[in-house]
Amino acid sequence: MNSKYILPDKNLTLTITEELLDKMYLSVKAHYPNEFGGLLIGFYNDDNKNLVITDILLPNVFTSTPVFFERQAEDLQKDLQDFYSSAPSKFYVGEWHSHPNGGTMPSSRDIKAMMYIQDDGNVAVEKPILGILSYNNKTENYKIQFHLIINNKIYTYEKN
Repeated sequence: MNSKYILPDKNLTLTITEELLDKMYLSVKAHYPNEFGGLLIGFYNDDNKNLVITDILLPNVFTSTPVFFERQAEDLQKDLQDFYSSAPSKFYVGEWHSHPNGGTMPSSRDIKAMMYIQDDGNVAVEKPILGILSYNNKTENYKIQFHLIINNKIYTYEKN
């Protein structure tokens, strides 16, 4: 089953499977109480209006605390190259990470990181997506929101 999100201001949609959301949730739960995350892989269709997230890549090398997550870019480079070789129609579309016992809005550090990625000439996607998964270990509940940062402004996808 798919979950669909919309960004009405920009006439954009984002689709991700429940199975992939569950995989993200389980990896977050396994690393609790620290933040954890990875890369989002997918493709656009309909004149770059509809993003379909098909996969995530999880890092092996990272630094993580309850309020900080940083993956090592070099760690996933080979995984990305292998992925592109096997599925050339899919590519890096953004990042995701958790906010244990926190909210789903990006922090100022998150925004700076996404702006850096957006401005990096080595990244093929113009508008990278940021997914933030909030996880509460007492209730076992999680919530995810996807964000797009354009010209220092945050746009948040709404669940459709």
